[in-house]
Amino acid sequence: MSVILETKQLCKFYGAGENQVKAVNQVDIQIEQGEFVAIVGKSGSGGHVKIRLS
Repeated sequence: MSVILETKQLCKFYGAGENQVKAVNQVDIQIEQGEFVAIVGKSGSGGHVKIRLS
């Protein structure tokens, strides 16, 4: 199968200094054609951010 989405060391931070929030920190994802993928987590865990960055 062929890879249709791949991320390596995906990061997203908000704010700076003491107020910095790590929404996504060093996430690797590889999705191949035909795969069914779900990103699951509690509210505020960064799932929506991962999708928007990808």
